[in-house]
Amino acid sequence: MFGNPVGTQYPGEDGCPEGMMCIPEQEFHLMLTDNDMQYTVEGTIEPAQGDAEAIIDFTQTLLTLDFWTLVSFSIPLTIMAVYGLSIYAGFKWLQKKLS
Repeated sequence: MFGNPVGTQYPGEDGCPEGMMCIPEQEFHLMLTDNDMQYTVEGTIEPAQGDAEAIIDFTQTLLTLDFWTLVSFSIPLTIMAVYGLSIYAGFKWLQKKLS
């Protein structure tokens, strides 16, 4: 869809061939980013990730977190879980008392 600008130079408005759209390289990269695309090492455009690839990448990222990052995530999540389970237990207790 976007072509491959590697090896081309932005000629400006005057040097653009007729029937083609010339855009600056920075704007081209923004267009790729907006469409979840990026360049590979070989200079070709890499398509957006699929759902399965995204899940695998997310899982790999979680498994390779360092200890202090895990601690900084686990403490607030534990507090929220205890809070939520306490509310749930309170509702269940009320249900049992009122029924």
